[in-house]
Amino acid sequence: MNDHGTTAASSHGSTSGQPMEPAMALALAANFGSIDLWRERFFAFAGDAGDDVRNTSVTLAFRPRDSTLVNIAAHEHSKEEADLVTLLIWDADKHASNVDAFMASVNWAAVYDRYRRAVYALSEPFAATHDDLSGKLLFDVRRAAVYEQAMTRIPGATWRDPANVAEWAALVPADREVIVYCVYGHEVGRATAMRLRAAGKNARFLEGGIDGWQASGRPLDRKAEAL
Repeated sequence: MNDHGTTAASSHGSTSGQPMEPAMALALAANFGSIDLWRERFFAFAGDAGDDVRNTSVTLAFRPRDSTLVNIAAHEHSKEEADLVTLLIWDADKHASNVDAFMASVNWAAVYDRYRRAVYALSEPFAATHDDLSGKLLFDVRRAAVYEQAMTRIPGATWRDPANVAEWAALVPADREVIVYCVYGHEVGRATAMRLRAAGKNARFLEGGIDGWQASGRPLDRKAEAL
């Protein structure tokens, strides 16, 4: 299989073939506002290159230093961006005449796998165990659709939308230790913790998520508040 595969994204994280992985759709929404906004900005970079557009490539990349996804045009790469993890490349020389065909060829499973591995590598030192939760500020950061369907949460947790972490991070006290959890302790919780750390917060993610917490026999509270 080549780097661009068989599927294309819509504003709801679905594709013309198999759905985009929810964690990848969430990551695009959290970093760009929505998948549509990401796509608009991604292809706008090619137009911004002016007469050099046919010699320009645009990259969707993960930037470890602030745990964000970014669009980077070829002429903007610098030594400071040497640690970027490339997720997707648009080669304007090859694809400028047909954006839709390019999007229809994107292998989102491969893009997601690159993103997942980058997030795991960055976040691994910041795993929290079940015994670490006492006295910490605890946030449930399960995706909105998942949280809405859930009946329980870890005692003391407050839900925060991981898609809006850039907005609520500023409200998190800098002098408190923070632990976030998602369902399984995968990309959602890890990426949210890293975004909080990049914002100057002392944040970690709960290893195993709420699923691991429940499996170990730890207590759960019935979810009280509504979205």
